[in-house]
Amino acid sequence: MFVFSLSATPAQNSFPEPPPDLTKVYYLSDKGELIALSFETGAANVNIFQPAVEDKVTRVRVAGAKAATVLANDGLRFFVFVADRMDPAPHQLVRLTAAKSDRSLKISVLKGRKGYAPFDEDNIRLQKRILKRLNVPAGPGRMIFVKYVELRPLQPLPPGEYAIIGDSLADIATFRVK
Repeated sequence: MFVFSLSATPAQNSFPEPPPDLTKVYYLSDKGELIALSFETGAANVNIFQPAVEDKVTRVRVAGAKAATVLANDGLRFFVFVADRMDPAPHQLVRLTAAKSDRSLKISVLKGRKGYAPFDEDNIRLQKRILKRLNVPAGPGRMIFVKYVELRPLQPLPPGEYAIIGDSLADIATFRVK
């Protein structure tokens, strides 16, 4: 879902140049530098790339009680890259449930369909803004277009564990808000 705002501040209009690694999720540090979030692997008892055999609610588990990256909650800005034809971008910001030895996210899969969906109660609404359309080499004589996208939470995040997820659970970008 794209949310557009008619008011703009100078901070909203400026953005850092795209970093060279298009596979990572970045946050903007208080020094104005883009820093890659750590990826962690999510483990679930469903294969989200195959059509689901039945409707099911399950949990995606991430090892460890806390994310390594700790962010302050003022003006959080994340930056991702998305294939040109992906509209809307698949990235979602979700709150993880913390336990003693892991963090988890409740998801659902629907019979006959590929993919998954987190529950609304864990989903944090984002403002998504396309910053640039990049022409990227994809092999000899081939180019693809990629969008450089900014993600901003619409509301300040309460302290806790969070993740930015995409269409795969293999790489989940995690962080903690203090």
